[in-house]
Amino acid sequence: MKFLCGLSFLFASAVAAAAPFGHLENVSTQRAVFLADKLVQKQPITYCVQKGDFETVTASLADLTLQTKAALNEWTRGVALHIEAAGRSKEFAGLLPLLKGAKFTEVPCDLSKHPAAGAFFLARKNAQEADITVLASAAYCAGHFHRTSSFYTEQMPPAKPFICLQTRYASIPSDKENLSQTGLSDEQKDILANAQKVLSRTTAPDYSSDDQRRLWVLNRLYSYDGPTYLAAVTHEMGHAFGLADEYTGLSVDPLYKTAEPVSGLMKRLYDPLGCSEVDGMITLLDRYTHTARTFTSFCGDGITFVSGVQQVAKNTPTKLRVRPGVLERWSLMPASLTTKAMLYESVRQSDALDDATRTAAASLGEADEIYSRGIVKAGEIRQGFWLFIARHGKQYRAARVQYNASGRVAQVRPIKITRAQAAKYFAEIKAAEKSPLSVDK
Repeated sequence: MKFLCGLSFLFASAVAAAAPFGHLENVSTQRAVFLADKLVQKQPITYCVQKGDFETVTASLADLTLQTKAALNEWTRGVALHIEAAGRSKEFAGLLPLLKGAKFTEVPCDLSKHPAAGAFFLARKNAQEADITVLASAAYCAGHFHRTSSFYTEQMPPAKPFICLQTRYASIPSDKENLSQTGLSDEQKDILANAQKVLSRTTAPDYSSDDQRRLWVLNRLYSYDGPTYLAAVTHEMGHAFGLADEYTGLSVDPLYKTAEPVSGLMKRLYDPLGCSEVDGMITLLDRYTHTARTFTSFCGDGITFVSGVQQVAKNTPTKLRVRPGVLERWSLMPASLTTKAMLYESVRQSDALDDATRTAAASLGEADEIYSRGIVKAGEIRQGFWLFIARHGKQYRAARVQYNASGRVAQVRPIKITRAQAAKYFAEIKAAEKSPLSVDK
């Protein structure tokens, strides 16, 4: 995918079940691209913020920058606060110094490598290409990229990863248009009256759990007509570190992803950074530091993670992908903890076969659609013995396909299968399209 993490459908999808967390697929192949890599190497993370220079952006650059710094702090020191508040400091003693010692350096934006940026942004003196760039511009984000909302991408070379944000988001603390102050508690009134101080506190290295709580109370008070800039930039910064959306299966790694419903900032922007994001950040950093850790979820739902992978007692679907003529499903298995492999199933119509399916099913003859089932490792490399079933009208033919260690077809052997057995395989996976899994469409 060219763009990751668009927010266009974030609220329409909020009522659907979604995963507590997921890692982006590209973490396994482009790990150095994400901020988690610099964090674990204890290197300063550079960031820059720039508004569109040829359009009206009511929020001040100072306010946008302050909220961006708060977002970076939330994903590091803020996660550490959640760990400490849960009474689990000893359990994560090796991780806390890494999170609390994060260093961020603001630089003037160098956008010379960004496509068509010169038509929207003026050049800055002493500019430097930052590790993560934040651009607030309706004209650039929606117009140039034909997007209707905000997004994060690391796939726009030669530019480094950047976040594009619409300018319609309410900016704390200056944007008070339509902000209602009726029916508020004394604490809410105090938080609003001291909005600048509340926001500034969470950009400090020593902010507290109460400062963090007040920040998200403030954010909710400003969410009067959609999400705030603070919520949007914090959500997108989660992608910059390496985490996926929780409201869709788009670009998510199905092995490092859970399937149980939960709320959180990576699902919808009305929620603060919470237990699911803490689970996600811990497992992400454990992958980067090659830490073999077993821990229970911070969401208190009895889920256990082993080296970043959820422990399951039976095959548990984590991701669907739906394309014209194609339905795919990935499931965690009890053995996934050690093998880092998943169960893969798909139904493909004859005009939508990929090369791997076409090669393996060639001996089955003419078919309207092909069902396949077997084990895949990272990179969707097929392993061991697979089941293939071809349906042509009401007739079914099946084969047992063996793959070698490199994922190439080693042997194809026809096998017998009854019409009822074959039809059941097709029916079960097609029914999965109506399941509450996060779907990549």
